[in-house]
Amino acid sequence: MPSDTPPLLGHRKRSGLEDEKDKRRIHKVAPWIKNPLQGVDKKSLVFAPRHEASTLELFFDLFFVANLATFTAYHSIVDHSSLFAYVGFFAIIWLTWFHITLHDVRFAHDTVYERACKTLQMIVFVGFALVGSAFAPGTDDGNNTNFRILCYTLVISRALFVVQYSIVAIFVVMARRTDILLPLALNILTYVVAGAAFGAMIPSFAANKPVDPNNGIYSVWWVVMGVETIATIGISSIWRMVSFKKTHLVERMGLLTLIVIGEGAIGVTKTISRMMGKNGLDPEGCGMILCIILLLIGLWMIYFDNHPHGHYGTIRQQIWSTLHFPIHLMIVGLVEGAQQIALARYTSRGITKLEKSFAQACFKDHLDGEKLSEKLFDAVEYFHLDKKLQGLIYMDEIDVGIWTVGNETGICGKTVTGSGFSDFPDGLANVFYYTVSAIYSALGLILPLDRDPVEVMFESWKLVYRYFWAAFLVLTVCFLICMILIRRNKMDVFDWTTLFSRGTAIVISGVLLALSSNHDLMYGILEKDIILPTAVVLLYLIIVLDRFSAKIANWRNRRSGEPLTGVGGHGHGHGGDEGHEGHDDHGGHGDDHEKGDGISLSVMPVAAHRMSYNPLGGAVMPAYHDTDAPLYGGPTVTYSQPPPGPGAMYAQQQPPPAMPVFSESTAYNPGGYMPVSVASTAQDPGAYKPVSAVGTVHDPGVYMPGSVASITYNPGGYAPVHNAQHQGHPGY
Repeated sequence: MPSDTPPLLGHRKRSGLEDEKDKRRIHKVAPWIKNPLQGVDKKSLVFAPRHEASTLELFFDLFFVANLATFTAYHSIVDHSSLFAYVGFFAIIWLTWFHITLHDVRFAHDTVYERACKTLQMIVFVGFALVGSAFAPGTDDGNNTNFRILCYTLVISRALFVVQYSIVAIFVVMARRTDILLPLALNILTYVVAGAAFGAMIPSFAANKPVDPNNGIYSVWWVVMGVETIATIGISSIWRMVSFKKTHLVERMGLLTLIVIGEGAIGVTKTISRMMGKNGLDPEGCGMILCIILLLIGLWMIYFDNHPHGHYGTIRQQIWSTLHFPIHLMIVGLVEGAQQIALARYTSRGITKLEKSFAQACFKDHLDGEKLSEKLFDAVEYFHLDKKLQGLIYMDEIDVGIWTVGNETGICGKTVTGSGFSDFPDGLANVFYYTVSAIYSALGLILPLDRDPVEVMFESWKLVYRYFWAAFLVLTVCFLICMILIRRNKMDVFDWTTLFSRGTAIVISGVLLALSSNHDLMYGILEKDIILPTAVVLLYLIIVLDRFSAKIANWRNRRSGEPLTGVGGHGHGHGGDEGHEGHDDHGGHGDDHEKGDGISLSVMPVAAHRMSYNPLGGAVMPAYHDTDAPLYGGPTVTYSQPPPGPGAMYAQQQPPPAMPVFSESTAYNPGGYMPVSVASTAQDPGAYKPVSAVGTVHDPGVYMPGSVASITYNPGGYAPVHNAQHQGHPGY
C-alpha cells in the first residue's frame, strides 16, 4: 500500500556518524620491527623518521626529570663536595639521555622492538635513581655498593646502544648500503669500549675495599662519557648521512629544556612551603618568590624566542645540541641557587628577629628569672621549631638553656649592656646558638650530621652566592653562543643589540661573582634583598632590548629593498609576534613575492605548499599538500599576464569556492582549485589541479604538475608532467 507521506519527510538524511557504523575499522597494530632505512629523507639523504617527538619519547623524558627531582631532594648543596656530587650525577644522567636521543631521532620507529628498548632504558634510569640517593664520590660518605650499581647500570645502557646500532647496521647490510656501514661500525665500537671501561671499574668498588675519597677512579665515569660523546658527534659530522639534519633533535632539546625549567617550578612550590608554611604570607617572602617565578619565565622567553627553525648547518647543529649540557646544568644551578638565596634571606631575617628579641629582653628590659624565661620562650615559639623533626632535635637543649638562664640571678641585670649576639651573656648566647641551628635545620635541608649547622649555614651561603652568579654568567654566555650559531644572515640592529645586552649582563654578573672574594661584602649583600631583583633586572633587560631591537631591525630590513628572509619565509625572523617562520626541516613555505602583476612559479621542494595562477581572479592559489609527490625540479617561470589557453575565457566570471572532490565518478570544476583523487575521469577546464588518479585528466589551460598512471593532457598551458604512460603536452 503506497504511503501518503512525502518522500522528503518520510526519509531522514543519514548523518556521517551513522555512515561510519556501516563500515569496518582497521585497527592500528605496532609492527614488530621496522627497517630504519624507511625513515631516510630522500631529498637530503639523511635519516629522519619523523619531524616531531613521539609520545614514547616524552614518556621516557619523565624518568629523566624524576631522577633530577629526586636527586635534588636528597642532595642539598651546602658545601663543595655536595656541589661536586650534584654536577657529577647530573652529567651522568644527562649524557645517557643525550646518547639515547641521538639514536632515536635518526633510527627509532614505533615498533614492539623500540618499545622494548625504551622499557629497558626506563629501568636503567630507575637504577640511576637508586644510585642518586647516596651518590657522594670523593667523600667519606661514599658507598662502594652504590658505585658498583652505577657501573652495572652504565654497562647495561651501553650494551643496549650496541644492540640498537647493530640492528641498524644489519638492515644497512641487507640493503647493500656499504657507504654508511663504517660510521655505524664506529658507533658500535665506541659504545663497546665505553661499556668495557665501565665494567673494568667494578672491581675497584669491591665490598671488602675501604672507601678512598682521594681515589681518582671516580673521574673515569666522566672521562669515558665525554670521549664517547665527542666520538658520536664527530662521526655524525664527518659522515653526513648519519647527521641530525632533518631530524627533530632541535625539538627534543627544546622539550627537555622546558622540562628542566619546569623542575624549577616544582622547587618553587617547596620553597614557598618552607618560607611561609608556618607563619602565613610575608610581603618580603612573596617578593622573593615572585622574583624566582620571573626568572623561570624569563629563561623560557630568552630560550624559546630565539629557538632555531630550519637547518642552519650540520656542524653548527652538533655544537648547538652539545651546548645544552651546560645550558641545562646552569638552569638547574640558577633556579636552585635562587631558591637557596630566598631561604638564606628568610633565615637571615629570622635570626635578626631572634637577636633583637633577646637583646630587648636582656639589654633594655633587663628581665630576670621567670619573666626572662617567658620572654625567651615566646621568641623561640614564633618559629614553630617543634613542627619539624630537624628542629625538634634541638628543642631539649633550647628548653634546658632557657630554664638555666631564668634560674641564674642577675644574668641580665641593669649593669649588663650591649646591642647584639657578641654581647650576650654565655648562657643566653648558648640558647641563641641552639635556636639558630634549629631554624636553619628546620628548613628541611639535608645537612652533614658531623658538622655544626651554623658553620654549615655560613659556608653554604657563600657557596650559593658564588654558584648562583656563576650559573647566570655561564648561561648568558651559552645563550649568546647559541644566537651566533643559528644566525645565517647579515648582521643588523638586532644582532648588535644581542651582543651588547648579553655582554653587559656577562660583565655585571662577573663583577658580582668577583665580590665573593670579600666575605664581609658578600655577606652584607646576602643580608639585603637585592640579589634576586638584580638578576631579574638583568634578564629582562635582555628580553626588552631583544624585542625593541627586533622591531627596529624588521622595519629597517623591510625598507632596505634587499631580499628578505625570516618571518613568512625561510630562516630566522626577529621577534615572536610577527608570524611563524618557515620550517626548512619540514619543507619550507614558499618565499614571499613582491606585490604586483607578476606571479612567480618557483621551484618547490617535495612536501611544500606550491603556488599557482588562478585565471578567474588573478590570485595565487595554494596547492594541496602531497608528501608522496615526485620531486619537481623544473625551471622557474614568471607570468606577467594570465597564461594562454581556454581557461582564460573564464576570467570575467565569479569563481566558485574551492571544492575538493573524492569520488568514484566524474569530478568537474570549471574554474577553481580542486584537488582530485578519483578512479575515473577528472575534468577541470580552467584551474590549477595537482592530480593523482587512475584515469584521464583534462586541463586545457593552466599550470598543472601531474603524477598519474595514464594520459595527461594540457592543450594550452604550461605543464611539466610525470607519468608512466603517454604525455600529451602540445602547449609548452
